[in-house]
Amino acid sequence: PLPIRAPVGATRHCSGSMSLSFLSKKSWHVANVSNVEKVWLAEQKLEQEKKKLEEYTHTLKEERQKEELLRLQQEQGLVAPRKERVDFLYEQQETAASAYLLGKPVELKPEDHDIKKVEHLPGSNFLNGQNNLSSSHNEEFNKMNNDPLVMMRAKEQEALKRILDNPLKMKQIRGTVQPPQPAAAGRAAGRG
Repeated sequence: PLPIRAPVGATRHCSGSMSLSFLSKKSWHVANVSNVEKVWLAEQKLEQEKKKLEEYTHTLKEERQKEELLRLQQEQGLVAPRKERVDFLYEQQETAASAYLLGKPVELKPEDHDIKKVEHLPGSNFLNGQNNLSSSHNEEFNKMNNDPLVMMRAKEQEALKRILDNPLKMKQIRGTVQPPQPAAAGRAAGRG
């Protein structure tokens, strides 16, 4: 039998097989540049997460040490004990709920009221309806009369009405839209 020869230009390794360098260009190969980049990015992300976790545990440890020192100081009498409470979440407003439901006005201090601070700014007409608890009809009326877009549409409608009421302007518009056709009219008259 004849020996098997490699094609011309093929390189032989000591194992006798052809070069497999083309594999690094495949999308699934570990030596592919994009795959190496993905691995590197994943490692960087993991390192950042580890750093965040270390910082979190460090701050948590510091907070616990501060709490322990404060507790020890309170036990020794160096610091007055503090009560941590959440009662403010359940406190009632100064105005009694029954009085409000009976229709009595809510008393607001003008310096503390947020809407009073922005009443002079543009667009605050919409807030006025909310201050006096007006009806929805009044609010709708205010919105329709003070809305800039509604005002623009009204001006457009007025301009269109002026054009439609002006016969000279309408004749000019009709002349540009429908060009005169005297030649067609003349042929139709000649046939009849």
